[in-house]
Amino acid sequence: MSDDLAEFRDEWRDAVAQLIARAWLDAEFKAALIADPHPHLHAVGLLFPDRYVVEFYEDSGAEPGDWHSIGRGSTAVHRFPIPPAPESLAASDEELGIDASALACCCPCASCTGAVSHQTWH
Repeated sequence: MSDDLAEFRDEWRDAVAQLIARAWLDAEFKAALIADPHPHLHAVGLLFPDRYVVEFYEDSGAEPGDWHSIGRGSTAVHRFPIPPAPESLAASDEELGIDASALACCCPCASCTGAVSHQTWH
């Protein structure tokens, strides 16, 4: 695998993991991600054309990284299960002494993810 392709896959994996982690912390975000994932993917620097079918869904039997595609190219369906949150996230904000909503802050520029590059926008 070329270095560029490996780097792209790492960025892609990290961006999807960021979305799933945010879904664990924010039920409203999870519902929005499941209903229409394209704007959320765009917010973390992943630009799928609208014709691509991308699905996020809850799956209690899934493990992190259990993502798969069915088909090839623009006819493929890309499926991302949202597994149950890790036990450590089940603790309340008060128990942890934090405001978890502040951890899931996100902006459309996605500069914090490292997923955005000059090639992303072309």
